[in-house]
Amino acid sequence: MTENQSFGWLKLSIKGLGGSPPPPVVVGGGPSSTSAAIRACADPAELVGGLCRDFDAVLLHLTSSSSSSSAAVVVDDDAAPSIASHSDRLDELTARLDRIKTLLYEERSGVAASLSCGRRPGGWTPSIARVVFETFTATSGGGFPVGDDDVTPPPADALLLRMVNNLPLLPFEARKSVSAIFNYLLVCGLDGTDASQFVSVSTSFAAYVLGRADSIIGRFVRAHDCEGDASSYVGGGRGVGGGGCRVDIALLCGSMLRSSLRHATIYRWMLSDGNCERLVYPFLDCHVHNPNFDVSSDALETVRVMFTGNVHSNGVSSGMGDPTAAEEYRHVMEGIASDFLNRKYTDIIDDRVNGRCLSPDANYMTRRMTLQLLSSILLNRANYNVMMTYISSSRNLVTIMCLLRDPSPHITLDAFQVFKIFVANPNKPPEVVKILFDNKVKLVKYLDGLHKERESSDDQYRDEKQLVISTLEELQIQRNA
Repeated sequence: MTENQSFGWLKLSIKGLGGSPPPPVVVGGGPSSTSAAIRACADPAELVGGLCRDFDAVLLHLTSSSSSSSAAVVVDDDAAPSIASHSDRLDELTARLDRIKTLLYEERSGVAASLSCGRRPGGWTPSIARVVFETFTATSGGGFPVGDDDVTPPPADALLLRMVNNLPLLPFEARKSVSAIFNYLLVCGLDGTDASQFVSVSTSFAAYVLGRADSIIGRFVRAHDCEGDASSYVGGGRGVGGGGCRVDIALLCGSMLRSSLRHATIYRWMLSDGNCERLVYPFLDCHVHNPNFDVSSDALETVRVMFTGNVHSNGVSSGMGDPTAAEEYRHVMEGIASDFLNRKYTDIIDDRVNGRCLSPDANYMTRRMTLQLLSSILLNRANYNVMMTYISSSRNLVTIMCLLRDPSPHITLDAFQVFKIFVANPNKPPEVVKILFDNKVKLVKYLDGLHKERESSDDQYRDEKQLVISTLEELQIQRNA
């Protein structure tokens, strides 16, 4: 992925904002003067300090009547009326998050510009990204100044962890900014020709997430267990209301989860035997079947990342500037995925892919994307053992042959990409040979007309289909004398 692709969303969010030094703060100024000061502030520590005070003030207000001594409570939908009373606080909180996001991008774009001009900043370190990481992950009360009108919050977890745990409390734009900053800190050392300049921040933040993975990753997974009503996707409002924001929170958490999985340490932890049942299996058991299209599609994309180790659907493992480092990264991630699929083959392929995701009861999108994922898994050399196990099963062959007759032309095309692997196997088990031999006349006739219109524009499909047909026609079966 190119630098422009990785951080293009940040460019849109900061258009029209400058990076000039902060003007003097006007004493007694109203909300407009405060907003102007925030937009001009160039000190990330000051911004995060104000953000911490804003967030804690709102959170403490919501929990003031509770006997709990912790500010890190998870806020539900009933908090919306109380949130509305903190309108100014929420506006400032949103503005500070947006400004932090702006400063991160400005630092990144400056380094990229220097590299594009042939100037490599020797000994340079990403000061803004480092400060944002350190202040976001410091525990509350860890050095942030508290004004006379502020209530000192009780000891709690780091600001970032509390914001992630209480995403429903935040306004819509603030939720997006939290997700954007979280993702940036994780991937800034992985994407772009200047990635090496940000590796220290990226790996440090990944280590922080890993140290609290039970809470952070678990929160991301549980966020997909939301209401399936498509109308619940709401893009506005200050906070939650009537369950409206749950779908967009699921999407933001899905994005943060996939960014987390780009680090081998977190990826390996999530796919470990002790964690996969509660963190991986729910996606195949529930989340990919969510009636809300956005949630199910996002869950399917997360499943693809978990089973391939590749966050980019175009097959590019990483946008690292160093080809050697990118290849090593790809090898490590594919190795983790392959090891997981080999260990949990029965649980994943037999019980969930075949038993749930490719069953007639599964929805169209789940079946189609599962077929595409299955094809990419089987054709990856790192998954040779998985492929041989899969194509040696007559049960799997029958499943794919049924999908070849699906009413949807897209599903039949995707099913063909898996079926051809069964036919191309030079060491077919006897039970697989028998099924193909007994049905070869019908199969040849059916395949000959399958997507005939595609042959003129897709040479690879035409050649592969002809090879499958000729292999079936030549197929013989050993008869006992």
